[in-house]
Amino acid sequence: MTANKPTIRYYATIQGQERTVDITEAAAGGITRVELDGQPVDADFVDLAGASLHSLVLNGHSREMVLARDGAKVTVWLDGEKIDVTVYDEVSKALSTFGAAATGGASVIEAPMPGIVVGIPVNVGDLIVAGQPVIVVEAMKMQNELMAEGDGVVEEILVKVGDTVSGGDVLVKLGAAPTDGEPSTDGHAA
Repeated sequence: MTANKPTIRYYATIQGQERTVDITEAAAGGITRVELDGQPVDADFVDLAGASLHSLVLNGHSREMVLARDGAKVTVWLDGEKIDVTVYDEVSKALSTFGAAATGGASVIEAPMPGIVVGIPVNVGDLIVAGQPVIVVEAMKMQNELMAEGDGVVEEILVKVGDTVSGGDVLVKLGAAPTDGEPSTDGHAA
């Protein structure tokens, strides 16, 4: 029996309405399950020509689909009808909300979804600034830099490169940034 890959959730905004799409792929490739807003959908998706032309079978109806992607913005031509969509995966959605609430106090960096730690560009005691990469997690074949929400100091790194993490796991603990002329050296034992 072949195991499935983890289910990936996407958030698609179409004409101002946000929809969730959960896709489960078989380990050997191919879609095994699709849910739209929590409801199962009979769907099959096949690449026909490169990265843009696809065949979509949706609830037994075959549709031709052309995709043009520019970051999170996707233009979809479905049977000739143009539809503008904004699509975020869970990591992108989580990262977009991190920047909205920048702080300068103690905080933690959590894994927004399951993945593997592939880089840790900081060390305990390092001073960091808002937006600085603190840890890199690979999820869904993409490397995602998790950034500091605000200025601070790295207090504790709870993982190492190669560790598998689950969504919500605390990866790094950050402390408040030193204030007014405090030395930048770390007085803590590593």
